[in-house]
Amino acid sequence: MNYWTLVGTFRNWMIGILYGIWGVSKKAKSIWNKIQPGDRVVFYAVKTGILGTGTVECKFESKELLFPEEREEGELKWPFRLKIRVEKVFEDSKERPGNMLVTLSINELDSETFRVITGNP
Repeated sequence: MNYWTLVGTFRNWMIGILYGIWGVSKKAKSIWNKIQPGDRVVFYAVKTGILGTGTVECKFESKELLFPEEREEGELKWPFRLKIRVEKVFEDSKERPGNMLVTLSINELDSETFRVITGNP
């Protein structure tokens, strides 16, 4: 099992959490290819913080304009999708630990940082 930080806007995360789906761009496809069912993820919203956690159920490609920016612009931006079992949505967003990368839409995350975020020993 691997751990990942999925990065996006707060608006996109409201849709992602509601439907249990996250999407990434063609630029991030090589990283998307590494994600496997059972991998654990952290939901990170830019300028907001950590919103929750989940587990990847499967990967798929889609042409559906799902996220607000896609619908507003009429353009598919994130065709490479993850079906995620949303396990925890924090009542208040959590601050990002200093060692948690958020430079790309998908970033590797170490297991210890995941445990700190989730509060699991």
